[in-house]
Amino acid sequence: MRSNFSLSLLLASLLVFPFSSRGDSGPAVSASSGVKLVQNATASGLPTVVEFGAASCASCREMKIVLDRVALRTQGRAHVLVIDISKDWDAARAFRIQLMPTQVFFGADGREIGRHMGKLPETEVIAKLGLPTSP
Repeated sequence: MRSNFSLSLLLASLLVFPFSSRGDSGPAVSASSGVKLVQNATASGLPTVVEFGAASCASCREMKIVLDRVALRTQGRAHVLVIDISKDWDAARAFRIQLMPTQVFFGADGREIGRHMGKLPETEVIAKLGLPTSP
């Protein structure tokens, strides 16, 4: 009976944490819609901020409000993405997210320029995107 439990636990872990062919040069190529969304945004030539969080996280819900305002203020000059990692675990794994909320910032060249874990005010998010904070 114990070996059946161990086998079930192993199979469950493979379903939850499938193997990845990730190297050191960015996220793994994945069928994840979040990964594809980030790849498309970072290839656009605009700075990008990606929020990794979940609807069940109070700080993430607060950051969602901040990021909605950032998106309005930077419309046409930056991309603001929110990925719910409870629905897209592949994206969280591809970007090595360890805490919610985490914001990952990308420059206009598509390269990661920084990360922040926790909440940030609107002006700091805009400044980290390299954009002027005045409207």
